[in-house]
Amino acid sequence: MGFAHGAYLNVGVCDIVSAAMRTLIAVVVTGILAASVTTQGQFRRGLMAESKEISLTPVVPPAILLPEGTVELQVRNSSTAPARVVEQVRDMFTNQLRDNDTRLRLVDRGGDIVVVATLTEWSESRRNSQKYVSETRQVGTKQVVDKDGKTKTEAVYEYGRNRPSVVINGVAAMRVEVRRAAGGTLADETVRHTLQQEHLVDAGPPARNVVEDTLVDTAVRKAAGRISPGREPVLALLARSDEVDRLNAMAEDRRWQEWLTALEGLPPHRDLKRDAYRLHNLAVAHEALAYETPPADGPAPHLESATGLINRAAKQHPSEKYIVEAQTRIRNSAGAYATLATLYQAAAVAAATSGSVRPTPAPAPMTPPATRTPPGTPAAMTNADVMDLRAAGLDDDNLIAAIKAAGSVKFDLSPAGLKALLNANVSNRVIAAMRARSQ
Repeated sequence: MGFAHGAYLNVGVCDIVSAAMRTLIAVVVTGILAASVTTQGQFRRGLMAESKEISLTPVVPPAILLPEGTVELQVRNSSTAPARVVEQVRDMFTNQLRDNDTRLRLVDRGGDIVVVATLTEWSESRRNSQKYVSETRQVGTKQVVDKDGKTKTEAVYEYGRNRPSVVINGVAAMRVEVRRAAGGTLADETVRHTLQQEHLVDAGPPARNVVEDTLVDTAVRKAAGRISPGREPVLALLARSDEVDRLNAMAEDRRWQEWLTALEGLPPHRDLKRDAYRLHNLAVAHEALAYETPPADGPAPHLESATGLINRAAKQHPSEKYIVEAQTRIRNSAGAYATLATLYQAAAVAAATSGSVRPTPAPAPMTPPATRTPPGTPAAMTNADVMDLRAAGLDDDNLIAAIKAAGSVKFDLSPAGLKALLNANVSNRVIAAMRARSQ
């Protein structure tokens, strides 16, 4: 009986200790989760401070705007690109012109305007390399003697190593000429896109056709965007506070109207700072719907709503940088659509007064008085500048030199900023230089 009683007591003690440990762990985990949300604001949650983001495609005004009417597209190849790539260029260029400017009617021949898109440069190469990867792994054991003279076994760790990789380089350049059917060049634009990626061999580098698709898609998007409204994808973070977070699945599924309706059904939070996150997501929902509207029809109502909502959010929580970033993005989009509306209006007036077929040049961008840089003060270099220079064809060495030579920098090296840089094919070498300059 004594033995049984002792066993019972031992089990009881173990149960008590186990319960205490579970309680302690729960308290610690809860504290970590709370600390994570508090320190990361309301855009990241969980032990890993995970964020949610969506891709939006605002319109970018072209360098010139084709007049309304029929357009004949001719695609030529003066590069080493294979025939399948040329066909891809033809299909994508046709879709870009048709989808982004509903005023244009594409015809096989006899158009008022002839657009000649020539693939002038094409290359895609791969080479084997070694990439240093920082990682902790056990590579063996060793025998050691402790201070008491006892021998014991300890693990041996490796904290980094070179692993086999594949470096992919690609270039696609296009020349776009616009002329009247009767003769006479109206525009001559050239774009060039470079791609540089490094992938670990065991992670599986992308197939050649995937790299080809990326090169063609980017080059065509840029080339078509020089003569008609274009689209430049951007990443938008979603707020994850309170009831707002459970509705984000609709945004991730791109069910914009359903998402907006659900958000409008949420009551405002009594704390103005916390309510700013609801307003932020409402603004992004309106922004997404605005970008779904064909540019020629104008997205004014939704974009105006997005502007008003994000301005309220920024006023209620001015220290939340992600709300301020969204405010800047929406303000820039509103300016782009205003510029495009001016182009459409000028094209309509020119057609009505002269009847001539003439592309409309884009007006020079205006700097808002509140953000105008004082004379003699160079603007700080930003992520957008780095991505633009990469898109223009600048290689890593020259890009790093430009970063080092910049008078001042204002880089966003948050997870969202880093993802945008990687999506724009900015290499890890360049990002390291950006990080070093920011310190």
